[in-house]
Amino acid sequence: MFDVGFWEILLILILALVVIGPERLPGAARKAGYFVGKARRYIEGVRSEVESELDVNEFKRMLHNQEVQINELQQQLKSGVDAVQSDISSDIPTDILSDSETHSFHEEEFEGVKQEDSEQEDTGVSTEASEQTQLSSTANKENS
Repeated sequence: MFDVGFWEILLILILALVVIGPERLPGAARKAGYFVGKARRYIEGVRSEVESELDVNEFKRMLHNQEVQINELQQQLKSGVDAVQSDISSDIPTDILSDSETHSFHEEEFEGVKQEDSEQEDTGVSTEASEQTQLSSTANKENS
């Protein structure tokens, strides 16, 4: 606070000894010490209250910022979920969603097609060649 060195304190003590006198100097020093201590405690109390108020306000501000960020994230999540739901509902036919047995039937039918394709690949016959063969056989039957 004050930049008081040894020589300044010594000068103050000599002046106090001259002004107050040697008889009353110890009592005056006690009172001065008491008031200086009281002032320091008061200043320290005020400073701690100000710091605690600033900390409370800082925490309130941080909490408000976090609430704003959470609300923004919730809105982004809701819009993302809505977008995904609309994509899903537009991509998948409604009969598949409503009838699970139909869905399993399509899977079994798909497996059968996969088996036929694998058998045709094993024999070296492509699907286009088999279709052309079927077309030519039907054309031959019609001609006869």
